[in-house]
Amino acid sequence: MENLTMDATDMSRFDAFSIISVGYKTVGDHTITVDVLYPKTLNDSTQQHKSPSGPRPVLLRYHGGGLIAGYSLFPPFFSPWYLELAQEYSAVIVSPNYRLLPESSVLDVLEDVEDHWHWMHKSLPALLQRETKGTVEADLRRIMTVGDSAGGYLSLQMALNHPDEIRSVNAVYPMVNPRATYFSSGQERPVFNLPTYPPDTVRLHLDRIRRQEAVMQKPVIVSAAADAERFRLMFAACQHSQLGQNFPEAPITPYLLERLDAGARFPRGGVLILHGRDDSVAPLTESYALQGKLAQVDPDLNFRLVVRDGEHGFDHHANLHDDWIWDAIQDIVRSWLV
Repeated sequence: MENLTMDATDMSRFDAFSIISVGYKTVGDHTITVDVLYPKTLNDSTQQHKSPSGPRPVLLRYHGGGLIAGYSLFPPFFSPWYLELAQEYSAVIVSPNYRLLPESSVLDVLEDVEDHWHWMHKSLPALLQRETKGTVEADLRRIMTVGDSAGGYLSLQMALNHPDEIRSVNAVYPMVNPRATYFSSGQERPVFNLPTYPPDTVRLHLDRIRRQEAVMQKPVIVSAAADAERFRLMFAACQHSQLGQNFPEAPITPYLLERLDAGARFPRGGVLILHGRDDSVAPLTESYALQGKLAQVDPDLNFRLVVRDGEHGFDHHANLHDDWIWDAIQDIVRSWLV
């Protein structure tokens, strides 16, 4: 917990990037933002002879945080190897925020990322033209979705939404089945080595929010939050297997496995999952469940699951050119860039 809040202000991992932050939708009077990152070399006149020409491929990246905490540029949740990947191929990173639980619903989250998809296709070209004077252009025909934890869940969701428009997919230790007992049973389980928070932590927070809404006469909306209280909510929901309780029984939209059963399919360029075998937040069985389902319904998909020693977040100290990552990404990168 302390490391999360202490590292939150260290933005040095973004030093090699220019960042554009804008709103992409408004809910009531609340603006939800997106961050667009591109390597500074792309519009540095002293470096342009080294930069590739033409529109740049897009990494559509979703942040983690259990759908409860975090934001687009929260440093501890932004894997450095994603930034290195963008630098390697002079790619544009598009990283939206979205409404967070428990104030909003998972259907609100999915609505936001879909609205952002439409915003990206309608407004991103003009935004880059204006902000970079035409020196940076995004190639929206070459999109790879990426994300870890809750962001991995959203990466997979959007890939099912747009299988013909997204080239390939990466998800790292994703939540796959919100109905699984470790997400929805209400049973206590250890998460990292954290002290156990009270089981009513989320309920008491929601009670305060509802009282606030009654006074304000409007909904409370949160789309970026990374303070200590927010992380207590996130970890309490994990420790007491409550996250899945925020998911409705119907429709099937939030449920990846049910969507696959109903005929949804991933992009033909392939899906890469990375997962730590010691994960206490989103257990490895999540990715095995996805692997098993795809073996049943889509055996021809180029699907790869790479399992490594380590906890949730095990890849945050990895480098793009570490042998295991570099080998793992080759197929999805090839599909992305072709």
